[in-house]
Amino acid sequence: MMIFTKDDQYFVLKTSQSVPEEIAKVFNFFENPSNLNLITPSWLNFTLLPPVPCTTFKNQEIEYKLTLHNIRFKWTSRIIDYQKNISFCDKQIKGPYAFWEHQHLFEKIGSQTLVTDIVKYKILPGVLSPILGSFTNMLFVERDLKKIFGYRQEKIRELFS
Repeated sequence: MMIFTKDDQYFVLKTSQSVPEEIAKVFNFFENPSNLNLITPSWLNFTLLPPVPCTTFKNQEIEYKLTLHNIRFKWTSRIIDYQKNISFCDKQIKGPYAFWEHQHLFEKIGSQTLVTDIVKYKILPGVLSPILGSFTNMLFVERDLKKIFGYRQEKIRELFS
């Protein structure tokens, strides 16, 4: 499932996927930043910058580079919330968005784990027209995020099947 919405301040992407594994195993996979390479499309040229941590914790910063529309970005995220086997949230400190916050949620459903991603983002500084921002989101960002998160869901299905 993938849903795009907009509230007063942010564009919001929400995805959910059921994974046929116990929550501890699924959470352990997602909290290891090195595994981002396994679920990120190769066309993004995603590279984690050293030192590459092997787990996630609150206030941790992770740096990486990626390419989108032939533009190379350096991106720094900070983990602003972390609850073992429940959730963690990363926030862009430096990168291509005016605002980016990605919440990762994990819920036990029987013998499976429901993985939910909620991304809140702004693509242009607030001084620009909301109409221009919505148009840019529709033309570029939303389409890119559908491809990126669609790929991610497919890879997760493969890795946990």
